Amino acid sequence: MSQPEVLETLSTLPHFRLLDPELLRRVAEGSRLRKLESGEILFRDGDPCRGFYAVRSGGVRLFRVTPDGREQVVHHLGAGQTFAEAALLNMGRYPASAVATETPTEVVEIAGEPFSRLFREEPRLSAAMVGSLCMRLISLVERVEELSLVNAGARLARHLLRQPGHGPSGRVRIDLAMAKKDLAAHLSMTPETLSRLLRRWQDQGLVETERGSVTVLDPERLLALADGA
Repeated sequence: MSQPEVLETLSTLPHFRLLDPELLRRVAEGSRLRKLESGEILFRDGDPCRGFYAVRSGGVRLFRVTPDGREQVVHHLGAGQTFAEAALLNMGRYPASAVATETPTEVVEIAGEPFSRLFREEPRLSAAMVGSLCMRLISLVERVEELSLVNAGARLARHLLRQPGHGPSGRVRIDLAMAKKDLAAHLSMTPETLSRLLRRWQDQGLVETERGSVTVLDPERLLALADGA
């Protein structure tokens, strides 16, 4: 990827978009593009940390493998999202594995050693990073509260309402960015619960489901479900 494209990608990220052009250029000098196929592992749980990443296109799933061999999804990431900052700045090793979920997937790798040096030398960069990560922490706390206090139907309704939709207000099609089993894990429910909810909503005329998408037929009722009605 050419230098202008690297700068353009980094300039859109919450960590860097307020940096002056010269400092952003120095961050870009330690960055490179990596292209991945669906199912390709970017790093594994416990690997030494070589940098952190920004998703340019496609998708990445973070996961851990439980002692009994089951995959536990930690997070799904799409374009414009970053991950593994804490591994670089504090832990030294990746605490989870990362795998591409789409073909192609492009990630920008911000190399660890040059970025860590710049982080120590430039208070403007460290202040921007700390501020951005604090905002992410607030978002994660809100998500924990939502998962612990809100019922499964409301969680699914809220998720759908946050996604971009296509079509008129009475038939809004929402393309699911992940497989249903991954969506269920993301919403802290079983795949069976997710399937039952969608089937019930379809029987009630609230949605229509197809492979890879959900069409909302009654946005007002979905909004009520999101509010816990």
